[in-house]
Amino acid sequence: MAENTDLRKVLKGHANKWVALSADSSKVVGVADNPKEALKQARINKEQSPILTKVPKLSGALIL
Repeated sequence: MAENTDLRKVLKGHANKWVALSADSSKVVGVADNPKEALKQARINKEQSPILTKVPKLSGALIL
């Protein structure tokens, strides 16, 4: 079973951007306004299996 990972610190400062994370989600390997560019940066950074996500623009608390 996979562990839960708190990405708040990793994704901080990337609101409303596409972010490519390392395969273990420990670091950002690409950031851009579109997914294609974020993946391109990940490849440049030698990440073979990046995790791509869009970081939401938050203006307050998010309760799920």
